[in-house]
Amino acid sequence: MKELNQFIDTFLIRLHKRLEQYETTDPEIIAELKNILKLWPEVPSSGKLPSPQGSPVTKYLDIALSLGDTGPESSLAAAIRPLAPFLHWTFGYPPHPLHPNLESQVSFTQIIGPDDLGMADHLLIGLTLLAPETFYPAHVHPAVEIYIPIGGVGIWSKGNEQPTAKAPGTMILHQSGIVHTTESKLDPVLALYIWRGDLITSSKFITN
Repeated sequence: MKELNQFIDTFLIRLHKRLEQYETTDPEIIAELKNILKLWPEVPSSGKLPSPQGSPVTKYLDIALSLGDTGPESSLAAAIRPLAPFLHWTFGYPPHPLHPNLESQVSFTQIIGPDDLGMADHLLIGLTLLAPETFYPAHVHPAVEIYIPIGGVGIWSKGNEQPTAKAPGTMILHQSGIVHTTESKLDPVLALYIWRGDLITSSKFITN
């Protein structure tokens, strides 16, 4: 656990620095980053014992991290890599009527939260991994969410906005209740998410 706590602390320190130094003129992102930093968990971290679990998607994790190693989020990619053996990957959604194979194409893991490897009462921090050529269809949740692409370029949409390519070096804000989607192309996509607000109500697909 001591080694794991060191990995988590390094991850949190680098992520905190990234949030502090992110340059944007978007007032909503600026406000949300301030909200997140006010709730930031203290280090050192101490949470539940790891229960590592892979998924069919995690075969792309090393590729996605390698893409991140040479990009603007290389510091975060390097902090995520030693955590990989401890991560518990899941899907969590019921089957989607139009996309029946999503469990083999999309996976999630939580690193920081009320009951995760690192403890935080008011934030969830984790990773989303998409296999190549995958569409993560319309979904919604009450939590406010910041996404940081780590490796791979994804196509992101929210609300009525047109889908837009988002590469590492950008941040994506999903306000509470906004419908959003993500799509990968030839490369897998790895993105870090931060949830604030309602951490209990799960995300759900919009299928009508």
